[in-house]
Amino acid sequence: MLGGLSVAITDLVAAGSRQAALVALDSHSGVSVAHLSRALGRSHSATVRLVDGLARVGLVARETAEDPRAVALALTDAGREAAGEVRRARAMCLDALVDTLSDAEVIGLEQALEQLLAATARDADSRWRTCRLCEEHRCEDGQSCPVDRAAPR
Repeated sequence: MLGGLSVAITDLVAAGSRQAALVALDSHSGVSVAHLSRALGRSHSATVRLVDGLARVGLVARETAEDPRAVALALTDAGREAAGEVRRARAMCLDALVDTLSDAEVIGLEQALEQLLAATARDADSRWRTCRLCEEHRCEDGQSCPVDRAAPR
């Protein structure tokens, strides 16, 4: 049943690499293409092409990085607005699902999800990959992220 639910949620949210890149860059501005590629689970060259496309439509800007061999990626104003739209659409889908549960069921679900999310933290990049679409303020709610706590450093 968990597999079916994951497919259903993926279909409802419909967030691909483009949307994930926007949200990830909105949460962590100034990262390199290499860092973003690890978050998206894509090759470096595929991420460069993705960033090229986002830059072409005015959503991402390349800026000078501390390391002169790299560039820092930042969202433009239009990119931040697009990331906000992705977050709002995702939240609406997920909220509609959770609203079908009682308060007691929500508490139980949150506990189970924390445990399951922690189990997905296999390496240091798990924090980026798993949480690439995360709304940190909604997830953590005064606590630390279960993936962040469990991921090896």
